[in-house]
Amino acid sequence: MDYDLKKIGKIISEARRNSGLTLEEVGLRVGVTKSTVQRYEKGLIKSPKRAVLESIARALALDPSELTGEKPVPNNIFPINNPNQKQAVPILGRVAAGDGAFADSNVKGYIMENKSSLSPSSEYAYLVVEGDSMYPEFKNGDMVLIQCSGTADNGSYAVVMVDDDNGVIKKVEYGDGYITLHSVNPLYPPRKFEGKDLERIRIFGTVKGLRRSF
Repeated sequence: MDYDLKKIGKIISEARRNSGLTLEEVGLRVGVTKSTVQRYEKGLIKSPKRAVLESIARALALDPSELTGEKPVPNNIFPINNPNQKQAVPILGRVAAGDGAFADSNVKGYIMENKSSLSPSSEYAYLVVEGDSMYPEFKNGDMVLIQCSGTADNGSYAVVMVDDDNGVIKKVEYGDGYITLHSVNPLYPPRKFEGKDLERIRIFGTVKGLRRSF
């Protein structure tokens, strides 16, 4: 699909400024860097991804169709208060800064979840667990449901990126001027970040569910 890049950029820029959000704050909500948001605003993304445009729209409280040009599905397609109404949640092979968490290359498929179990104001994704640093709570190959909030409560399990590496699941501990990332597996020591090193950390979202194949 061909997009009017200048028009899209103008809509994003005006909405961001009207909402009082910085480039970095929008990037945190979407899962991209602030420079990527800036490139979208300037119309420099030659092949915009629909999923990223939709994420930016939701971060700015816009109707996604304002950026994608696609008409939304009518709200009355399902009966009102239908508890079985479904939402397609993308399965991500990885979460990384720079190209957008929901870039087509990262989406491996979708899982249909009941909308009644999800917050209507949040975006969700499944992430495939790799490695054994969180064993036995999370095993290699598990799929964890992530609420893509950009923040995490103290003591919660979250998907965290350090130095723009791929996102990993860790238990987050906040202290006075520091953040410590804990693994469950004792073979992996905690990692403490303080001072300027705090800028190396980005929170993608918090773990809200788990699917495991036996």
